[in-house]
Amino acid sequence: MAGQPNDRAYAPPARCEMCVARYRALCSTLSGEQLDRLANMGRRRTVPANQYIFRDGDEALYFASILSGVVKLIKTTADGEQHIIGLMYAQDFLGHTFGKSHRFSAAAATEVELCTFPRAPFVRLLDDYPPMERWLFEFTVRELDHCRDWTLTLGRKSSYERVASLLLIIARRARYTGNGPLPRNYAQFELPLTRSELADYLGLTLETVSRMVGKLKRKGLIELRSTREVIVPDIGLLAAVASMDGSLDAEGRQKLLEPHE
Repeated sequence: MAGQPNDRAYAPPARCEMCVARYRALCSTLSGEQLDRLANMGRRRTVPANQYIFRDGDEALYFASILSGVVKLIKTTADGEQHIIGLMYAQDFLGHTFGKSHRFSAAAATEVELCTFPRAPFVRLLDDYPPMERWLFEFTVRELDHCRDWTLTLGRKSSYERVASLLLIIARRARYTGNGPLPRNYAQFELPLTRSELADYLGLTLETVSRMVGKLKRKGLIELRSTREVIVPDIGLLAAVASMDGSLDAEGRQKLLEPHE
């Protein structure tokens, strides 16, 4: 992976049994000798916020399991413009096991901790342990489903619904990547992107994103502790506004969509 000399830490991992990803991520498919074999090839890596993990076109020498933090995926167009095309969180898998080079860039949106695996021995391990390969297949299918949902969001939803949809996605992921239990249907998180990055990801202007965030706040759907710290007191209501489920009837949803008095 690119950028290793600038990383603050790059050392062998602690015992896998104590790892936050042990029972939820890729490692959950392994036990005993299998886990030891993966641990022997794995290396912990800490990447400071806003540094690249790898760049579009780099040779895919390593794969990684995200242990903490948020990674932003970036695609560079032919004329050199960069656009955010996705976000990845703890317990996600970074890298395509069948591609020899990366087709997008990955950068740390927050400080990120990774467990990295060199390509050749990792691919051999996949061949030896089919459950591990199946986990990667299922993860890839889920990512494809997310991409299809996001295509619908960008193509068919209003700017208000787009902003609500993105905050909903982050809120739901934050509930499962935090350090402690949260009340049911509640989320508290720090936005991993700046307002301008949110605008780029949503295909909106910065001014529109700011207006829609303000509208969600006035409606009581979110609370802002700072420009980046967000509280969602009722995930179900936010989901209804984002048009991602049917938890409200038409009349209730319309009230949340109406301009604030």
